[in-house]
Amino acid sequence: MFGKLMTIAKNLPDPGKAQDFVKKFKQVLGDDEKLRSQLELLISPTCSCKQADICVREIAWKLANPKQLTNPFLEKVKFLLERIVPVHIDSEAMNALIRSTLIPILHQKAKSGRGTPHQAKQTVHCIHAIFTNKEVQLAQIFEPLSRSLNADVPEQLITPLVSLDHISMLAANQFASPVKSVVANFIVKDQLMNDRSLGENNGKLWSPDAIELLVRWLLGMKNNQSKSTNSTLRLSAMLVSEGVLTEQKRIGKSDMSRLQLAAGSAIMKLAQESCYHEIITPEQFQLCALVTNDECYQVRQIFAQKLHKALVKLLLPLERAHTRLCLPKNISIRREYIKQNPVATEKLLSLLPEYVIPYMIHLLAHDPDFTRSQDADQLHDIKECLWFMLEVLMTKNGNNSPAFMKKMAENIKLPRDAQSPDKSQTNEKLYTVCDVALCAINSKSALCSADSPKDPVLPMKFFTQPEKDFCNDKSSISEETRVLLLTGKPKPTEVLGAVNKPLSATRRKPCVRSTDTETGSNVNGNSELNP
Repeated sequence: MFGKLMTIAKNLPDPGKAQDFVKKFKQVLGDDEKLRSQLELLISPTCSCKQADICVREIAWKLANPKQLTNPFLEKVKFLLERIVPVHIDSEAMNALIRSTLIPILHQKAKSGRGTPHQAKQTVHCIHAIFTNKEVQLAQIFEPLSRSLNADVPEQLITPLVSLDHISMLAANQFASPVKSVVANFIVKDQLMNDRSLGENNGKLWSPDAIELLVRWLLGMKNNQSKSTNSTLRLSAMLVSEGVLTEQKRIGKSDMSRLQLAAGSAIMKLAQESCYHEIITPEQFQLCALVTNDECYQVRQIFAQKLHKALVKLLLPLERAHTRLCLPKNISIRREYIKQNPVATEKLLSLLPEYVIPYMIHLLAHDPDFTRSQDADQLHDIKECLWFMLEVLMTKNGNNSPAFMKKMAENIKLPRDAQSPDKSQTNEKLYTVCDVALCAINSKSALCSADSPKDPVLPMKFFTQPEKDFCNDKSSISEETRVLLLTGKPKPTEVLGAVNKPLSATRRKPCVRSTDTETGSNVNGNSELNP
C-alpha cells in the first residue's frame, strides 16, 4: 500500500508534501464510508460525466469542513480528483455521436471507390472492436460488397477484397458459408483460373489481395478447420511452383513473381498456426522456400523480411529459417528464450537453433538444381549453402555444440527420406548432403570428436523411423571430392618413383646378325653391324 501511495504522490505537484496529504486522504477514506463509496463510484468505468461531477463536488464539500482561509490538503485532493475525472467518457453521448456520424463514414471507407485498402482494414477492425451489435454492422458491409464484386473494373476491386478478407477473419463463423461461396465461385474459378482475353487487364492489381482473402478466411476458421484447407494449400503451392493457374498463362514475369510472393507468404502465414503447420507437406514447404530464389530482387527481399519478422517473434518453427537474413539475431533471441523459459523436449525442436540442421539438409537434398549426387560442382554449391548457415551456428562463444550438430547429421544417415522412402536416388542424395555437412562441421571445429551432450530428435515428418541394426557409416563422397570441397583444389596425385632417385640407363637390345636370305640384302656374310 505504501508503494501505491508513493506512486500517486509522484504525480502531484511538490511530491514531498503531497506524500503527507495522500496519507491523510487515505486515513479519511478509511474513517468515512460514505466518502469512500463516492470515490469508488468516481473511478468506476460505468461512471458517467454527470455522476463524476456530483461525486467531485460532494468529496470537496466534505473535505472543506471545517472551513479554513487556506486549505492545502483540499487543494491537493482537488488536483488529484481533476486528474481522475477527464478519463471518464460519457458513453451515452458517444453512442449517439457514433450512430449519427461515425457509422456512415465507416461504411463508406469499407466500400469500393470510397476508401483506400488500409482504411477498409482499419474500418472493419474498428467496427469489430467498439460496437456491441457488430454482427449487424459487418453484415451491412459484407452483403452488398459480396454481391457487387466485378473483375471488369479491377482498380475498384482491391478495397472490397480487403474489407471482405478482414470480415471473414474476424467473424468467420457468422460468414462461413457466404465467404466459402465467394472463394469458390469468384476468387478461384472466375479469377485465378480464368484466362483473360488479349488486351484485358490480367488482374495484376488485385490477385495478391484475392489470395490474402483465402488466408484470412482460413485463419478465422482455425478453431473449426474447414475441409477446404488442404485445397487452399495445394492451390498456393501450385501458384508458387508455376506462378499462374490459367491454361494459356497470359501473364508477365513480374506479375507472376508477385503471385508467387503472395502464395508463398500465404503458406508462411498459415504455418504460424499450429493447426495448419501440421498439415503443410514437405513438398509445399520446399516450394515455399524457393521464393527466396525468385528472379525478382524485390520479391526475395520482401519474402525474407516477412520470414525474419515471424522468426524473431517466435511465430514460426526453425524449419522455416532457410535464409540467413538477420540469423544471428534469431539465434540469440531463441537461446535467451530457452535460458529464461525451460521448455519440454518436444518444444526444443522449434526453438533450439541447432535443430535447423535436419530441415536444411532435407531441403538441400530436394534442391531442383541438385541432380547428380557425385557431381563436384553441385556438391560444392551444396557445401556453400550448408556453410552459409553452419558458419553462424558455429561462431566462437556462441554457446553452440559442434558435437551435437555432428551427431545430428550422423543420425540423419540412419533413417530414410520420408518424402520418398522407397526411392534409392532420393535417399542417396540425402546421405550425400549429410556427408557434405559432416565434412564442413569436422573441418571447422576440434570439438566434434567429443561425445554429444544429448541425443538429437529428428522430425518424423521428414525422416522415417530408423531400422534396427542398420548402420550407414560409409561416406558417400570420395576422398578426392572431400579435399576439393575443403580446399577448392583437387587432391594432388602421387608421383610414381622417388623424385631424386637417378634413373638407370636403358639397356640396348643386342643386335642379332641376320643372314642374306633373311634380310634380302647384298651385305657380306663376314661383316658385322656396328653397334
